[in-house]
Amino acid sequence: MGLKIRNFRKYIILICVLSVISAAGFYYFEKDKKLPEASIFGAVVPHHNLVADQRAIVLSDLAKSTVQPKTIILLSPNHYSLGKGEIQTTSQDWQLGNGQISPNYDVVNFLTENNLATNEPASFINEHGIYNILGDIKDYFPESTLVPLIFKDVSQEKLSRINQGLLESCNKCLVIASVDFSHYQPALLSQLHDDLALRNLQTLNTTDILSDTEVDSGPALALLTMWVRDHNTSRFILKNHTNSGIIAQNPDIETTTHIFGWYEYGDKIAPEQSVSFMFGGDMMFARMINRVFGNNFDNAFDNFGERVFWGTDAAIVNLEGAITGKPIADNIQTNNFNFQFSEKIVQTLSFLHINAVSLANNHSDNAGIEGNTTTHSVLDRNNIQSFGSSTESNPLRIAQFKGQGINLTVMGINLTFPGQSAEIIVPQILELKKDPTMRIIIMPHWGKEYVSTHSPAQTKAAHAWIDAGADLVIGSHPHVIQDTELYHNVPIIYSIGNFLFDQTFSEDTQKGLLIAGKFTRSGLTFFAIPTQSISYRPQLMREGGKNEILNSLYLPFKDFTRPTPAGTVIQIDK
Repeated sequence: MGLKIRNFRKYIILICVLSVISAAGFYYFEKDKKLPEASIFGAVVPHHNLVADQRAIVLSDLAKSTVQPKTIILLSPNHYSLGKGEIQTTSQDWQLGNGQISPNYDVVNFLTENNLATNEPASFINEHGIYNILGDIKDYFPESTLVPLIFKDVSQEKLSRINQGLLESCNKCLVIASVDFSHYQPALLSQLHDDLALRNLQTLNTTDILSDTEVDSGPALALLTMWVRDHNTSRFILKNHTNSGIIAQNPDIETTTHIFGWYEYGDKIAPEQSVSFMFGGDMMFARMINRVFGNNFDNAFDNFGERVFWGTDAAIVNLEGAITGKPIADNIQTNNFNFQFSEKIVQTLSFLHINAVSLANNHSDNAGIEGNTTTHSVLDRNNIQSFGSSTESNPLRIAQFKGQGINLTVMGINLTFPGQSAEIIVPQILELKKDPTMRIIIMPHWGKEYVSTHSPAQTKAAHAWIDAGADLVIGSHPHVIQDTELYHNVPIIYSIGNFLFDQTFSEDTQKGLLIAGKFTRSGLTFFAIPTQSISYRPQLMREGGKNEILNSLYLPFKDFTRPTPAGTVIQIDK
């Protein structure tokens, strides 16, 4: 019996020795191995709860695709512009139905002590950009602490400063941008806006995200792009893309769009090669427009909003008059055709995100030499291009826009000027078309006023430009919508009517068109949005005679109409 006990003790000792050796060997061979590292440092999801289920799926997938972060930095718009700071944070605990999320006190204190953000918890009480996301964060990142940040309008310089501060205080954190994309637009237009947003996300174009992307928080997205660039995770993986108008099967309603995705290691995703555009008709800020809105011309767009032109590479109208530094006479007589505008109108053009205007019309010289000088200098100071002129068509006065792999030139010509020849711009078209990436849109001022059909002279001019290489013709001046034509598979929209005007003497002069679309390597896709002015205020037509206008307008393009869940487009392939 004693022998058995001694042997058993030896056996136990042997097992212990082997265990120690094994543990030592494991430590020796594994001690230099690194712990798992995060492969994803930035993501974007919507806070719109219409797509809460899709958001949960994406965040669940995100949690499975990377190491659980110690801290999540959650970025959101400051929807109600509360508080004092441009960038705000809070060190509060978050009590949720599925548990509690604690703040990362060290990071919050670092940001506030270094004047990178202000600690203003009251601003977060009803901020759905934050609290709509917290339940999912607790479900899929249960151990993570939180650093919430909400943004008003913030400069790129200040975003760079807080990005550097976060790199110093929370370098391994996961940044989630809680943003919704296009707002309030018909589904087709919101999709076009999202094309540019997606391009900027794929290319990490921080500057264009702040200026050109139609989103509820450009600063949140801009900071996200800075963060992932500094973590060498530049490959944007699009996980989902939804549109509330399509979800509701009603493309005319005011929509919200949602882009879901994250950034991984790897090369950038190559964006679609395209250049997008939006054209509006005649804008006049004199007579009754000045009388009613002269104190603040933005009020003329109460029913239109600031977002329609926002989110395209080229956003263009015909500016039917001249900007002057002289006092503006309050003259509302209908026979007053001297259209002189206050310098204040440029604030409204910028408010609308218009980045180019045509001066190729019969009123752009109404303030004489001083007006010409003032018009160009004021537009230039506000980064608004101008093209064409009243009395001559200077081929050098064009507007150019850089897209992704495709560029756009817009040229204007005033054919109401006596003796003006359509042929004068043909050599410039031929020269521009030597560049295979260049697309050309001509915006002529032509035709007979208040007549809904074009003239043979208009046809002849348009055909000459298209024969030389023009890719689209969009006309102005008649103050009403005119008919359309397809020539050599190039659309001609002879007149898009008024955009902002005081001509209330007929229904037709209170209607107009917006023409929006994009050129791609495969061709041209575009669509029209009818507008109607009520009490001098333009607004998008969503019901009523909208379809009647579009059915007539699209008739020459019937072989190229394409129904989509967002609405009908004209798609003309090369």
